[in-house]
Amino acid sequence: MKLIVIRHGEADYTPCEERNFFGLGKELAPLTELGRRQAEEAAADPRLKGAGLIVSSAYTRALQTAAIISRITNIPLTVEVDLHEWFPDIDFMYKTKEECEELIADFADCRGRWPDGETRRWETIDMMSERLTKVLLKYLSYDKIVIVTHGMLMNRLKPYRHIPNCFVDEIDVDESFSGLEWYDDPEAMSTG
Repeated sequence: MKLIVIRHGEADYTPCEERNFFGLGKELAPLTELGRRQAEEAAADPRLKGAGLIVSSAYTRALQTAAIISRITNIPLTVEVDLHEWFPDIDFMYKTKEECEELIADFADCRGRWPDGETRRWETIDMMSERLTKVLLKYLSYDKIVIVTHGMLMNRLKPYRHIPNCFVDEIDVDESFSGLEWYDDPEAMSTG
């Protein structure tokens, strides 16, 4: 299957910050005006031609990006909850940006895996790969699909460096897909 992968457009976190949303609350952030234009430009990418479906993360910034692309291309849209961004805290208890940054640093120090015999608050790279694999394998009957998702999840597909908003790439996926191992690249550690 041809997989067209797109990172969401630029998000505006101001409404979430004004409401003191933390954890999953920040995932309600809509696109900025630039983010909407980025989505419109991504819709013109010729690699989208012939796609049978757009599959989006449920997070607002990805879903809004996917909706714009779907409207312009007339490609049907569906939502997969498991295309969400990496969870810095699987219990959703972190409350500050500083606490989130500490969790990100621990994730990086541990190279994405909990030390033997220990657990951490964050989602491992294996957890991310497993949920991504489950989603992709559901759509193998399609010749080509588009997914709209997030940077850290995209890094389970291919070792990207910094991924710009509305970056578009094409990847071949088959039943043997299982996600990438850890690789050292601090620029790949940004969430959003």
